[in-house]
Amino acid sequence: MARKKGGRYSDKQRQEIVRRVQSGESQMAVARETGIPAVTIGYWARKARDGAAPTAKRKRARPRMAVGRSKNGRNQGIAWALDGDTLVVRIPLRNFARLLAQKALAEI
Repeated sequence: MARKKGGRYSDKQRQEIVRRVQSGESQMAVARETGIPAVTIGYWARKARDGAAPTAKRKRARPRMAVGRSKNGRNQGIAWALDGDTLVVRIPLRNFARLLAQKALAEI
């Protein structure tokens, strides 16, 4: 069974796998035959058994934040990440206040 680009399987593939497991075929046998990890098949089977659709996708994880570093390699405490089309920036309040104060003093 072919895996789609980006590691996603079609809803049809998931439903077929869950049907096979529910009909009594072992997860390991299905995993060997399809090339889909047994852990993934187990996840789909548990979701189906608990009443959720086997196509239910996992919640999206929070974006991994990259931490800014100064020229001397010290952590500035500023972190950023792309979450889809949104840029998420985290700046500790004291750093933000210091930056604002420095800008204000430079303009005087």
